[in-house]
Amino acid sequence: MWKVIQAAVQGRGHTKMMIPCQDKTYSLFQNGVSSVALADGAGSARLSHFGAEHITKYISEYMSDHFEELFTNDDGASVKIMLDNNIKEQISGLSKKLECEPCDLASTLLSVAVKDNRYIVLHFGDGVIGYSRNGEIGTASKPENGEFANTTVFTTSSDALSTLKLLKGSLNGIDGFVLMSDGSEASLYSKRNNKPSDAFTRIMRIMKYVPSQKVEEQLIHSLFSVIRYATTDDCSIVIMTNIDNEFNGYLSLSRNAKMNLLGFDSKQNHSATRFKHCDDILNALVHPQTVKCLAKQVHVKQKYITKYLNRLLELNYIESCGDFYHTIITM
Repeated sequence: MWKVIQAAVQGRGHTKMMIPCQDKTYSLFQNGVSSVALADGAGSARLSHFGAEHITKYISEYMSDHFEELFTNDDGASVKIMLDNNIKEQISGLSKKLECEPCDLASTLLSVAVKDNRYIVLHFGDGVIGYSRNGEIGTASKPENGEFANTTVFTTSSDALSTLKLLKGSLNGIDGFVLMSDGSEASLYSKRNNKPSDAFTRIMRIMKYVPSQKVEEQLIHSLFSVIRYATTDDCSIVIMTNIDNEFNGYLSLSRNAKMNLLGFDSKQNHSATRFKHCDDILNALVHPQTVKCLAKQVHVKQKYITKYLNRLLELNYIESCGDFYHTIITM
């Protein structure tokens, strides 16, 4: 089972100029296919936010409906031509509806579709598509820039077909994908190492244990309060990760499994007491509490409670709101 979180926030430059967020994301689970897409509307295209929104929905539905056809067709050139034509037809149709030129709807396009043990990756323009395998993050498709500095290729570009990247294969241990626009790329992708940030593997791990809505809220907060300050552009990210074994909640785990989840070694004697305190705290924080109230309930001094809370915050299993803390890991 694949879980997905996604977020797009307006860039500082767009806020200042009162331009709507031109980054759009979409996800779909249909026909046994998990598909995600991200599009970054061209800043010079006045209606690119409409184009980006439309094309992410279209490509996700197309990938879901035609996965087998796309995957089994060994004529890569003909598949690219078909995809490029279909996308341009969609943009043309939308331009007639909105009474504008197709170039007014220009955007990049990044897409990943997974079915069983297979994947298809499609990429027009800049932005990055990364993957996770055995806890290591790598790059599946790096940015495609235009002929001149600070330019890129869009779905409406005349040379889009020649730069379209289409990859497919077996997962072979890949357990996650990440799509990001060039705004997010500024902070979360190393051009020198050709590698997305290792933070994505941590987020994918958290997604296995914390409800998607909570992780998505935190992703939006990070984009808005941190990532967008490294650029003036919009910032967007889509993360999908494979949950091999369904997590039925912390309380369903054995003691050793709980210790492992909390980062304690069950073979070390001194870990037992610390684990018990963390375990008690997680259970107590099902209802939000202050440090003072929590210390009374679990019978631990406040200075030690603070240390345990910091550990659980770092693991992302609890969160704070003012003076109150509460558990967010699925119990």
